[in-house]
Amino acid sequence: MDFEQIASESTNSSASQFWKAVAIWMRNPHVVNRRILAAQELLAINVNCNVLDIFAHIKKLRIQSNDFECDLSLKDIKHLLNTLNIMEYYQPHESINPIEASDEDKASYLYVRKLLPRTTQMFSSALEFVFVDKRSASITCFYKPIVQDKQPLGPSMAYSVQHHEYNSTCISIHKSDNKDCSKSHVWLKSKFFPRLIKWMGSESKSSGPKINSLNLVSVERYTLLYNRLKERYGTEMVKMWPENTDPAKFVYEDVAIATYLLLLWEKERLEKDMRKLQSFVDLGCGNGLLVYILSSEGHRGMGIDLRKRKIWDLFPENTCLQVSTIVPSSDTVFPETDWIIGNHSDELTPWIPVIAARSSHECRFFLLPCCAYEFDGRKYRRDNAAESQYSEYMSYIRNVCEDCGFYTLVDRLRIPSTKRTCFVGWKRTYAKEDTATRDADIRRIINARSATTLPKETVETETKEDLWSTSFKPRSTTEQTRNCTQLDRGLVLDIVNTVTAHLLRTGRRISLERRPGETWNAGGQISIGDVAKLVAPEMLRQLRNECGGLQTLLKNHNHIFCVVQGKVQFRIPGSSAAGKRKRKRGNGCAPRKVKLCWFHENHPDGCPVPEIDCDFLH
Repeated sequence: MDFEQIASESTNSSASQFWKAVAIWMRNPHVVNRRILAAQELLAINVNCNVLDIFAHIKKLRIQSNDFECDLSLKDIKHLLNTLNIMEYYQPHESINPIEASDEDKASYLYVRKLLPRTTQMFSSALEFVFVDKRSASITCFYKPIVQDKQPLGPSMAYSVQHHEYNSTCISIHKSDNKDCSKSHVWLKSKFFPRLIKWMGSESKSSGPKINSLNLVSVERYTLLYNRLKERYGTEMVKMWPENTDPAKFVYEDVAIATYLLLLWEKERLEKDMRKLQSFVDLGCGNGLLVYILSSEGHRGMGIDLRKRKIWDLFPENTCLQVSTIVPSSDTVFPETDWIIGNHSDELTPWIPVIAARSSHECRFFLLPCCAYEFDGRKYRRDNAAESQYSEYMSYIRNVCEDCGFYTLVDRLRIPSTKRTCFVGWKRTYAKEDTATRDADIRRIINARSATTLPKETVETETKEDLWSTSFKPRSTTEQTRNCTQLDRGLVLDIVNTVTAHLLRTGRRISLERRPGETWNAGGQISIGDVAKLVAPEMLRQLRNECGGLQTLLKNHNHIFCVVQGKVQFRIPGSSAAGKRKRKRGNGCAPRKVKLCWFHENHPDGCPVPEIDCDFLH
């Protein structure tokens, strides 16, 4: 097998750092390969043969499966394994991962995984064979597509990564005459390899256990159902989205959450031999899309939020949505409901397990925390400065769930959000006869975490109308405008001018295509953190109060600045792909421009493009 090196990087890293990076990639292939939705580990074996033998057998392996069922694939894999000298098998998740084992381990391993595509219409699922050689500190990977007439998920050639301790790491590809290899070559060199090198040098910030995503449901069934729901609800909903929020994020996020819940409830019905579909109540349902999907899939339920959204009028009549301010009390229980849903429910987050516990002994909950709130509606304040607020808050909410008497499962969703760890109150840890004792414990928790506690006599004589916390402050039914429109104009100009001056001072000059021989100061880059250091503290406080912060203000001035991965730079006029598309669709007519070009008016070199190519008025 003839390999050709395509990239090498000097790395002052140990073998254990290399294997740490490989383990991150094995757990999260979707991070670096956006075609992948998830990976399902089929098996891992300790082998007593070299990579040449494995490669030769894999090339001959024929996969006849034309769907996502893995039975036929496993038959072929087992046939392959029978031709190798196998020392021992182990099942995934039942032993220590040899990639993360000690440096003394010098064995060779073969991993077989099934890669599942983000979209099944374009891409084929694939089997991935990863040969791990601990002795030579190298990995070699091969892909075998399952459906031949679709695009592959991974590189079309075999590739290898080898680490030389405290010296360098290099990546090589198997020489091939395949015309499709050029794209794979570019991806391996410019995307995969740099990310692996980055992981080798990064320090883990979390000492807690790592939570893999989609642990509680079948990854393969999730892929199938997600693609079906996306086609059924997502595409049309994005087209008709009437809200001001980004439909590409919010629609597909709710489709993903609905997929997860449907599979979780299917799992529950199988375990408990239930035939009736579960009912639900979504507290703080927002746009109501999750309620719409779950109801359309046959589950009886309703959503409650403190204000109506425009999109509610577009849902069919069987989507039950109610406008109501939820104040936790003896009236906010749902004894006939199977599941309470708290999806980014903000100030109701700590109340979700309480409401589920007090609704009935059979009631369960799904909770996806986002913003951190206490029982009384105050913002949560962390106690440990060494831990992030989100991490500490998640530990706090899990303790609340367990104190409410739930056997609590933790999982990570596949959604376009940084806050994707969820809690599932799967069953009770106490008998139904002990409900009164448990309820007394819950009252003590609420009182301990509230600024104002209920008087003792009120607790002893609680009636249906009594509140569970006299200090709880629900959110206002009128949404506060936080888009920088209320800011003092002078303050905004000061910040814009400060950032502009820094970018010009650290900028690079670029040649102008339309004006040969002339150059233009395209500006440098500055991080959001460094911008904050240039702005007076009282200005920053005003920004946070009015529009959410400095980054929001800069993004609202996207005709001047471009904010990418925490870095601010100029948005060069004429480079807007959206503007070019508008001009193309204009049937030859010049677009009507109303807003003045900031660069033409304020940049020392003026606007770098003629007015006809600029999105703004000169």
